[in-house]
Amino acid sequence: MKNKVIAFVVSAIFFFSCSKDNTPGNVNDPLPTGTVIVNGIFKSSAHPTSGSVKITMATDGKKYLVFENFKTDNGPDLRVWLSPSISGTPYQEIGVLKAVTGNFSYELSASINYTTNNKVLIWCEDFSILFGYAELP
Repeated sequence: MKNKVIAFVVSAIFFFSCSKDNTPGNVNDPLPTGTVIVNGIFKSSAHPTSGSVKITMATDGKKYLVFENFKTDNGPDLRVWLSPSISGTPYQEIGVLKAVTGNFSYELSASINYTTNNKVLIWCEDFSILFGYAELP
């Protein structure tokens, strides 16, 4: 019985951690257009996460990480990382998550290696928890 209580408490901490609200709710930015290089669909991990993500090359040669119909739970210090694995080690940080729902994008610097780091992670920095991820094949 004691082990079941401990397991329940650990599960509750894991599930409800990172639920403090501090990421903006909804953003619907104009999205960059251009050639789609690669795309993926978000999958849930510790929190429900959905939507699509793609890397687009605009006509001016800039590359963007584009989120469409994105949705996840709110939490403190949510980040967007690119990584070769869903463990988040190693990773390249793209930035703070702009919103928990909507359409938005990030301009990618030339140093971002999206072929090696082909997983887009929504990562809670405060609690080291993966909210959700998408694979860019």
